[in-house]
Amino acid sequence: MTYSFQKSGWPERLWRTNNDADISRGNVPGSAPYSTFGEKVVTGSGTSIVWQTGMPNTLTVPDNVQLTIVSTSASDTGEIVLNYLDGNLNQRYETVTLDGLTPVTTSATDIRALNNAYSRNGPVVGTITMTSGAVTYGRMTAGDIQFHTSMIRVPANKRLMLTGVYAGSASGSSDSRVTISLVTSFINGDSFADDGYLHPVAAVSIQDSSATFPNFGPFPIPAGEWVGFRATWDKATTITAGFFGYIENA
Repeated sequence: MTYSFQKSGWPERLWRTNNDADISRGNVPGSAPYSTFGEKVVTGSGTSIVWQTGMPNTLTVPDNVQLTIVSTSASDTGEIVLNYLDGNLNQRYETVTLDGLTPVTTSATDIRALNNAYSRNGPVVGTITMTSGAVTYGRMTAGDIQFHTSMIRVPANKRLMLTGVYAGSASGSSDSRVTISLVTSFINGDSFADDGYLHPVAAVSIQDSSATFPNFGPFPIPAGEWVGFRATWDKATTITAGFFGYIENA
């Protein structure tokens, strides 16, 4: 089907605020659905970004790094696809073939964000780590098929529009109290993306429950900025958080 829209003035503005279905169908040039899923199993008490169990609690911004990828199992010899931002913050993809217990490196040497990674061959057997120096930038635990992260960086020349967010905690008998915050790397027009400073935008406090906010926004996240979720807890629990939205040309 051929679509034709007026390209300026109010008709375009009205159309652009009512076109979620067309974005999902791929009928809006330069726009595509975007979502994240973060999950972390925690113990004791603390504060962390909501991403893969075993990841660091805080964000370290990669500065043009090359990743070393390795498994704890010799059986992991499949392909891992990396969704990353290059030195100019352009979105790139690279497929890396695992070699079990032997580390392999990415061809890319200018990685500035690892937005996601997934297995092309089903669940991984061991734990996969993606590191540079002493810093872990990505991780997949045994049995997973992707890097579970709520934290991403918006590519250059793009804008992320958040339309729905969710968060949850399941602690069983420990009755953990958890506060989960939506955080960004900008505030009042100032960007702290390269510093990794994260500012809270909104939060929910829950105890063995979940909260969803559909039809949220759209809340814009500019190119080059980080957005994700950070949690604070007082006892052992499993925390999940993520968002739905779409990415468009800026």
